[in-house]
Amino acid sequence: MKKRKNQRQATEIALQNPVAKFAHQFNKAQVFSDKTQYRRTAKHRKQEASASTFMTRMLAEAACSINTPYKAKTC
Repeated sequence: MKKRKNQRQATEIALQNPVAKFAHQFNKAQVFSDKTQYRRTAKHRKQEASASTFMTRMLAEAACSINTPYKAKTC
């Protein structure tokens, strides 16, 4: 084995472990959602929420057009 010229300098240099250096940034507790409960998110929130809302709108429009055929529409 070849001898080094300056042996003291080689012992003073400490090699840093990058995994241990940044471990405090990444090793954090995780919060998991409760999988025992069923949750459904709406696919299209801006569209009609249910059939009952749609039917009430249709009935309101139909009532306006049937009840006032000769009068000016107030609906």
